[in-house]
Amino acid sequence: MKKHITVLFLVFTMVFISCDQDFNTIGSDLVGDEHFDFSSREVQLKAYSVKTNEVQTNNLPINPLGIYNNPYFGVTKANFVSQLSLVTAQPKFGTNVQVENVTLYVPYFSTVETNNTDGSKVYALQSIYGANKESKMKLSVYENGYYLNSFNPNDNFQTQQRYFSDGSTNGTLINFENLKRGNDGNGNSVQNGTRLNDSPNAAENDQFFFNKSEIIVYKTKFNTTTGILEYVDANDVVLANQNDVSLRVVKERLAPGIYLTLNKTFFKNRILEAGSANLFNNNEFKQYFKGLYFKIEQLPGEEGAMAMLNFSNAKVNVNYSSIDEGAAAGTVATSKTLVLNLGTNSGSNSVSLQDYSYSGAYNSGLNASATNPTFGSDSKLFLKGGKGSVVYLDVFGSADILKPVNGQLVAGANQIPDELDQLRLKGWLINEAYLELYIDKTAMAGANQLEAERLYLFDATNQKALVDYTFDATTNSNTKYNKLIFGGIIERDNTADKKGIKYKIRITQHINNLINSTDANLNKNVRLGLTVTENINYSNSYYYKNPLSLNNPIMGTNDVVEYFPVASIMEQQGVVLHGTNPSTEDASKKLKLVIHYTKPN
Repeated sequence: MKKHITVLFLVFTMVFISCDQDFNTIGSDLVGDEHFDFSSREVQLKAYSVKTNEVQTNNLPINPLGIYNNPYFGVTKANFVSQLSLVTAQPKFGTNVQVENVTLYVPYFSTVETNNTDGSKVYALQSIYGANKESKMKLSVYENGYYLNSFNPNDNFQTQQRYFSDGSTNGTLINFENLKRGNDGNGNSVQNGTRLNDSPNAAENDQFFFNKSEIIVYKTKFNTTTGILEYVDANDVVLANQNDVSLRVVKERLAPGIYLTLNKTFFKNRILEAGSANLFNNNEFKQYFKGLYFKIEQLPGEEGAMAMLNFSNAKVNVNYSSIDEGAAAGTVATSKTLVLNLGTNSGSNSVSLQDYSYSGAYNSGLNASATNPTFGSDSKLFLKGGKGSVVYLDVFGSADILKPVNGQLVAGANQIPDELDQLRLKGWLINEAYLELYIDKTAMAGANQLEAERLYLFDATNQKALVDYTFDATTNSNTKYNKLIFGGIIERDNTADKKGIKYKIRITQHINNLINSTDANLNKNVRLGLTVTENINYSNSYYYKNPLSLNNPIMGTNDVVEYFPVASIMEQQGVVLHGTNPSTEDASKKLKLVIHYTKPN
């Protein structure tokens, strides 16, 4: 017992020292491989990969946008639809209203690398995928033509509405593309009209890319006679040379993001002249103006790239000038802004539309992995986010011909694996238990093949987090690497391309509960699920479009699995792992669950 206490002290000491270290350190083991000469045992595992097919994608915290060609898994094209919400209901626009400009801003995930003396910053972008992260694409923004319900009309609005990656809901496929609306040329909204981001700057539409440069907004003044914005100096005097950038005054610096100017006549007609009934509150507004539809298209000779975006940080600014109602004669028009928010934080509904083509190798690998293999049969396991695949694991074997009676195992089934029955009789003190998952380097060796940064293990029987996840409160300066003890963070080698080696996930308390707890709520041998994760801080679940049916040999039934972690749906990366029965040359890298224990004295 003294030895066990010493080990726990060392583990937690090292955890608190390591909580805020760099990524490469985080990926390494906390305890090491010696485990202080404690005894260890590998237990039986069944692990198999399952296609998710279409998945629920409405109101995701993080959404993909773009085209991602993953060398092993295939190509994903992600479009996006979101409602807009009024920051201020029943807005009053005044008289002599003229729209100055309309801007859309969606910030990327980024970090500051350099602060320059002139106030500018150099940024590095995060969560951008693709061989060329600045590959050009065609981006078009339209008015959405389909109303996104919050609740399901088919059950009298008693449950939340679900939309899936193919755009379907309640068994009906919604064709957002055909229903989109745009400009008729005179600023009026018509079905299949021209896009709203019609700037002459091709970087905002036909040659769009994920630009890492900061966004500079210059000081301007609206000319009410010409109807255009003019650059001014620090004293609001219009610059004689409107084309000389060096003369302009910086009004605002924004972190990198999608920054588009939208058709101002369209927004004047559609929003500012919508009428008070349509702007009375957000319920009325969303029925009237159903949101925005972001459409990405691949360009010839370009592979494309994909960004993970939090649209809850996005906004549309309708900048206009007007004279306040009731103002005295001769009052000059002043500039104002109507702000429209996007994303779930504003109470708006959204849908990620994901068109995914499985590669031949990935599709063949999934088809070869039977849904219910025998223990130890799968040589490879396939994990991919979005419309991809998950791995399910059954622990302790499928044999159930023994049961404990008076401290001895006797013939008879009890719906508990025999291996677990045996371990419960031993009275071991569990020091550490972990899954060790090695990456199949052959499958992931392709050029620009980036492995998933982190995996997430969960209770797939009850669709909830494991106890080791829940009670791990460790944090990091980068929140994606929180829950350090629980783990699942990729460990990379020291080569130039930093290829992945393995993942390690600790489930010590979970295994201790299975073996030693007498509480039926804690010691149930649940099925485990394994996914990639975009963010370890999300543990809630979303639905499969078509529930899975997984065989449960111990119970002699088929389990219906309706949902799985939302963090996997947000992620677009993947990884191929060695399974429980790898090839002979990779035998040492098989998937294993290792228990380190101390025998009772």
